[in-house]
Amino acid sequence: MTPSPSKTSLALLAVQFFGLGSACGCACTLDSLNTTLQGRVQPLTPFSLPCFSNYNGQSVTPNDAACANIQDNYTDPYLRTNSPNGYMNNQDEMCSSNPEDQCLLDSSDPTDPLAFVNQTCRQGNMPSYYIEVKDETDVRHALHFSNCSGTRLSIKNSGHDYLTRSSGKGTLALWTRKLQNLSYSPAFVPDGCQASYNAITAGAGVNFDEAYEFAHQNNVTILGGYSPTVGLSGGWVMNGGHSVLSPVYGLGVDRVVQYKVVTPDGELRIANECQNQDLFWALRGGGGGTFGVVLESTHRVESTISFVAAIIKFTSNSTNVLPFMDIVVNNTLKWAKEGWGGHVTGDTLVNVSPLLSVAEANASMAEVAAYAKAQGGSAVIEAFSSWYDFYQKYVTSSSVSVGVTHFAGSRLVPTDVFETAEGRSNLMDFFELILANGQTPYIPVVAPVLYNYTEGSTSASPAWRKSVWELGSGSSWAWNSTLQTREQKIATLQNMTATLERITPGSGAYSNEANAFTVDWQEAWWGDNYDKLLSIKHKYDPTGLLSCWKCVGWEDSQANSTCFAAFS
Repeated sequence: MTPSPSKTSLALLAVQFFGLGSACGCACTLDSLNTTLQGRVQPLTPFSLPCFSNYNGQSVTPNDAACANIQDNYTDPYLRTNSPNGYMNNQDEMCSSNPEDQCLLDSSDPTDPLAFVNQTCRQGNMPSYYIEVKDETDVRHALHFSNCSGTRLSIKNSGHDYLTRSSGKGTLALWTRKLQNLSYSPAFVPDGCQASYNAITAGAGVNFDEAYEFAHQNNVTILGGYSPTVGLSGGWVMNGGHSVLSPVYGLGVDRVVQYKVVTPDGELRIANECQNQDLFWALRGGGGGTFGVVLESTHRVESTISFVAAIIKFTSNSTNVLPFMDIVVNNTLKWAKEGWGGHVTGDTLVNVSPLLSVAEANASMAEVAAYAKAQGGSAVIEAFSSWYDFYQKYVTSSSVSVGVTHFAGSRLVPTDVFETAEGRSNLMDFFELILANGQTPYIPVVAPVLYNYTEGSTSASPAWRKSVWELGSGSSWAWNSTLQTREQKIATLQNMTATLERITPGSGAYSNEANAFTVDWQEAWWGDNYDKLLSIKHKYDPTGLLSCWKCVGWEDSQANSTCFAAFS
């Protein structure tokens, strides 16, 4: 690893990475910020640098021990989430438009020397520096530095991000992972309000594995994502936040009762239903990284939830996936009324429902279970006395792959698609197309179908409230893919997205898991809420200090200066 830079080299590197020259006032220099923060402005070197002998054109000494640890744990989300330079998806690290500008190992074999021997490690899409955020004062200083220097900020907790919003070439990263405060109150009263809630408050660095364990210790249930290392307070919830329990209990944004956030003017604000209501609304669905830097959030929790789970799977082949999907499609509306939520792939169904008994669940899943067993598979219906029991048995072992390039491309599928023969046929045609392209169908059954939603109370896409599924396609490429291959992969993803849009006219998408290159993204991701969100953005950030890829306030012309320029 390269040694920590001196004060002099910080100034030189600031010119190299940020373009800051002597004309910049002393309050705007990186050295000045570093002095103010007592030396806590640190270079952010790429995750895999210890394996390389050349960094940005300069010779460096590989660190064999650190390299071996990275190779052994390259696809471990826990190592990445606890590292300031750890991102889950390669597009966050690489400059996708330039295959030479990256520092990656071969995820299929991290010891493959072709990736790092006699290769140059380049910064890629990684931020140049980072600050480990301890409190709001750190954020205030970073915002001031950004405002007067023109340096863009990025905000990162765990690094789960398909759209590169938590990274960015030349940015100064605010790493919030160490904001670990957790507290439980059975009668939490938001500041300035009178109503009380059974709630958990979590710092911006708390991930779901920590939140789930804490909730279990307090005999309550907090709704969250399926991956243990996704953050509770960040982009997951600020863009909507789905859970396998969402069909009954709502989205993450439906359950937030308060945020603490530092807005671009440096003010620490409390946003809830009684103060800064417009900001509260915007943060409940309008996305992270653009309205301010959230330091903590408070979420309504439920008493311990008991439920039934269906785990149905078989070995897929070229002929047995489509009949399985046909059964799923034709049972979807019935299952929705019964409270089922979960995930379905081409040969697996893992669903849960807090509304059914084991006997009722067996009857509900009889057809799909019989099919799986006929294919030599299995079907298990079992009861769980708590979410944490299910989480430990099934969720911790099924985390999404990390250390790879993966572009999501999902669309929300409305209820009315399932109500007509044409709609159901269109879905089956799409599954056939996915299979022909060598992909596997992926369906998060997570829309808040039965949740008693107050219309307009959140800014998440209104399409959520009319949907049953989130239907996904995606794209990926190898670490050493050419630009031509990358462009072809994105073109295929665009075609798949266009097909999904034709099947679901008037619907939308969950921006966290949507096609990053969606053309009409404002409409697709926020619908009629976008204009109001933009107005709130201008109120709290009139100079556009905070910006990220296709966040509220983003201008498409900005794409030319990003690592996605080749695909825009």
